Parts: sequence; C-alpha cells; structure tokens
Amino acid sequence: MDPERASNPTSKPTDGLLTYEQEAAKAARHPPPTVRDWALLAIGVVFVAMGLFILPHDPNVGITTLAFFGSCLAVFAATIMRKLRVRRFKAEFIEVTGGVAIRPQRWRMLLLGAWLLALGVILLVFAKDAPDLIRWIAGFIAVVGASVMAGVLAGRLPGGYLQFDPEGLTVAYRPWRTVIPWDQIAAVHDSELVDNPIVLVGVHDISALVIEPASARPKALETLVRNEARYGTAFMIMVTHYGIDAPLLAQTVERYAVNPTAREGLRRSLPEA
Repeated sequence: MDPERASNPTSKPTDGLLTYEQEAAKAARHPPPTVRDWALLAIGVVFVAMGLFILPHDPNVGITTLAFFGSCLAVFAATIMRKLRVRRFKAEFIEVTGGVAIRPQRWRMLLLGAWLLALGVILLVFAKDAPDLIRWIAGFIAVVGASVMAGVLAGRLPGGYLQFDPEGLTVAYRPWRTVIPWDQIAAVHDSELVDNPIVLVGVHDISALVIEPASARPKALETLVRNEARYGTAFMIMVTHYGIDAPLLAQTVERYAVNPTAREGLRRSLPEA
C-alpha cells in the first residue's frame, strides 16, 4: 500500500492513484545497486580472473578459486540484476486467478541444493591442503546441499503457499495456515532482508485471525507477534522461491486489499466445482 497508509493503518484506502510524494517514497524503497553491490561484483570478477590465470599452473587452487568465487560472483550479479529490474518495475493492471494455490517453485530449491552440494564436494576434493577448518566448512556446505535436495525430492521442501480468494489472502506455512480478510490488511510493502526480497503484510488485529489447525494457534500467534517486533508487520513472505518479484506481489495484494470491486474478479475466476 502507499507509504501514508503503511505508516497510518487506520487511514482509508485510496483509489490506487499516488501523489508525487508517494511515488517518490516508493522509488526510495527501490534504490539502485549500492556501491557495496558493485564493489562485491568487482571483487568477484577479479578473483575469478585470478582463478583462470592460476588454473593452468595449479589446477587444484584454480578450480577451488573458480568454484568459490564463481559462486559468489553469480550471487552478486543476480542481486544487481534484481535491483535494476525491480527499479524499472511498473504495473498498471494486475489480476490473478482466484482459488488457485501459488506454490514455491521446487526446481529453484532443488537447484540451490545441487549448487551447494557441488560446491562443497569440489572444495573437499580439490582443496586437499587447505586448513581443517576450511575442509569442515566445505563438508558442512555439502551436507546442507544434500539435505536440501533430499527434502525437495521427498516433498518436504519447499513448504507453504499463497492463495487469493474473494474473502482474503491465504498465507500457508507447513505447520499452519490462515486467511487474512482483505479489510484486515493494514499495510503491505516490499523490502529486503539480507539482500533477499521480501513482502511485509501487516494486519489490524492478529487475534482476529483464524488459524488452521486450531491446535497450531498458540505457536502461530507467537510467530506473528515476533514478526511484528522484528519486521514491523505480522507476515513476512520470502518471495525468491516463488519466482515472483516482490513489488509485483506487494502491488497485487494492495490492489485487492483497497479495491472491493477487484475482488469480484477473484470470484469469477474461481475454478468450477
């Protein structure tokens, strides 16, 4: 929602048109890549170049350098590309299909697990002369990667889903789920958590939410209260594994929260029984 409503949850919804000041505030939430981002990218490029130079003379050192800093370079480059893409984002009309669960893309987490497993194995195999601490870290990375892959293949990861319905937004985690009535949404905006895009959704009254199953209610409320203390909103949605840009998801939630007429489109698009 717009910055004014986000800071004042009791204010009335607008028609979606933003003033110059509100547009400026939204742009400030999507700054361009920082000096730190470009510096990390440059460091990654330098070390990858060094790895390529070392490779013919000392294959073990060259391969480990390329594996580690190549991974870092990919992460730094992806962060810069995401920030540039998000900064250009502008949607005039957003509509989703009602009653359809939007689930995280399993292939993304499977790829992450495979990447970590490969990196750990490469470091273990080619960094034979590295200190024990480095080899322990490499082994830990490999174990984490294998665990992630096993969780995905077993259907345990990733968990949760989002769903848009005329009544509200369903936010589901593995242990519990709840439907946030559209009129209960007090604020929604995108942000970042350690360079990871997130969407924050605030509600007027946490205690009014219906948690399913009921047995999970105490734990769920505890989590939501902790989120409010940590992030300023009850719900924090990590969007990376959904394959959705955070501004797009935030603007979609905003549209249905402030526009009752738009919710009728969700009703019309519900799958037939």
